[in-house]
Amino acid sequence: MDGWNSMIRYYKNNFSDGFRQDSIDLFLGNFALDESDGASPLRVERDWKFLTLPIIMLVAFSMCIISLLTSGDTWTETLPYAMFWGAAGSITAAVILFSGQDFVDAPRLVHKEKMD
Repeated sequence: MDGWNSMIRYYKNNFSDGFRQDSIDLFLGNFALDESDGASPLRVERDWKFLTLPIIMLVAFSMCIISLLTSGDTWTETLPYAMFWGAAGSITAAVILFSGQDFVDAPRLVHKEKMD
């Protein structure tokens, strides 16, 4: 149970808590607002990788497991399908790890310098 909680906390910290930190910064006044900037720092355009790659990886690993569970008469029939879907899932996971910063939900607001 402790490992599960740690895994959930890791996911939330890296992939879904950035907007919460931004909210806290706005509430506490830790954001230096510059009116000359027209664009909002909170609006970030996500490209196609953000949604597409995790779905491809999930489908590929699911198809690999399904091809292993619904085996043919011999392993020579099953192995190419399992290897193809396993390779597709592994390559997609490698691309996700390589471009990992695109998937992290980091806080976007700039902190004011502390005045002593």
